Parts: sequence; structure tokens; C-alpha cells
Amino acid sequence: MAPVQLNMRNVIGWSESERIYIENHCRFQFSFSKEKAAFAAEYLLEGENMLAFIKEAGKKIGSQEERVTASLFFKRYVFCCLTSSLYALSIRNKQFDMRIQNVIIIDEQEKHSWLPSFSLQNIEGLSMAGDREKWRSSVIEMLFAQNISIMLDHLARYTKASRAMLWENALIYIAWLYNAWQSENHRAPLKKQLDEDYRFIVQQADGFHFGASSNPFLKSSRKYEKQEMKKRQTCCLYYRTDGGTCCKTCPMNEAD
Repeated sequence: MAPVQLNMRNVIGWSESERIYIENHCRFQFSFSKEKAAFAAEYLLEGENMLAFIKEAGKKIGSQEERVTASLFFKRYVFCCLTSSLYALSIRNKQFDMRIQNVIIIDEQEKHSWLPSFSLQNIEGLSMAGDREKWRSSVIEMLFAQNISIMLDHLARYTKASRAMLWENALIYIAWLYNAWQSENHRAPLKKQLDEDYRFIVQQADGFHFGASSNPFLKSSRKYEKQEMKKRQTCCLYYRTDGGTCCKTCPMNEAD
């Protein structure tokens, strides 16, 4: 695995408070020491590299099944990508370069859980320019069609993980983020923008935004509105790890 090493870099386009929030809430690192194991996300797009990585990750999370490890890695991957990019989009009217070629995965060596963080080769923050709806469309297309969808497709192809499950792994974080932000003490115009951005992502965005024929969130999005985190349609398979249990929203909890 070819390592990536980044020294302290000039951070352009982000205020100190924005950097602190992103680092504290998004498992994002604007800089990291060369001692940390880091690699380009696109390294995983080669089947042999992907399967070797999934095998090692499985050891860290107590999984012997490729599709289980794929699901739990993808949950961690989309958490990092979504929290940082959607905060920039909806709260700050800014954007990262979220193309998969720009993403760096940092393999954190934590004792009790495996929670990788991430960074970017180019960490510049770009402010909204021109018509916001057109700008938002381009940001979402980059985030999904040029990043998340690519990683999802390769995970599904090489590990046989269900695409529906992987997409729902992403949807549940999107709903959680926007529900959380709506519950915060923001001004009415920002709350309106949050609602519009959420609706666009999960209901209005076209297939091309996701590199797909249709919006993968359209059918399931209403299950997660208004903080009503109801049963998932798919199981994320966490229960199949060593010591794992069913999540609160797991569809296997039929008794609830």
C-alpha cells in the first residue's frame, strides 16, 4: 500500500472555528503526522487491493465475512465524507473537493474500535459562487457520482455486499445530520436552507447526481424524516461481528 504523507499545510478558505468544528465532528484531519498509516482512497478501486484491505479491516472489527466488513467500512467512510461535505454545503455555503482521487483514508490504530479518519490532498475551501441551486447540484454530483457511488460500486462488486444495504448506510447518516441541525438554534433562513438541501439530496436529485439511473434514496427517505428514525429496510450486518448486536433500527428487531 503506497503511503501518503502530508506535512502541515496552509489552510485556505476555512476559518479557525470551521476547522475546529470539522475536525471535532467529522473525523477529518486538516493535517496529520507522517507516522500515521494513510493511503489514497482510489487505491481501493483495484480488486486485489480492496480485498486485502477488507481482510485486514475484518480482523480489527471482528468480522470473517467480506460483505460484513464492507458494510461497516462503508458506514465509516460515508460518515467521514458526508459529515464534512454536507456541513460545508448546508451550514457554511462552502465546498471541499470531494472527488475520490482527492480523498485520503487514515487508518487510525485505536484499541477498542476501528474508526478510520480521513483528509484530502487539496483541503481548500471554496465558497458558493453564482446561483445556489446550480452550485448545490454540482457539489452533490461531485460528492456522490465522483466519490461515494464509486466506492460503493467497487465494494459491492468485490465483496458481494448488497447495494441497497450500502445506500441505506449512507441515507441514515444524511437523515441524522439534517435532523440534528434542524434541532439546533439556527435562524429561520438557515433552517429553510437545511430543509431544501435535505429534500434535494434524498428526493429531488436526479440519477446522474449519483452516477446511477435514479436517486437511490427516493423510496426510503420518508422513513427517516422528522427525527422518526424508524426501522431500516436492510440490516447493516453489525450483529455478525464478534460481540455485535442488532442496532436499534435493525429490521431484525421484529418484536419492537
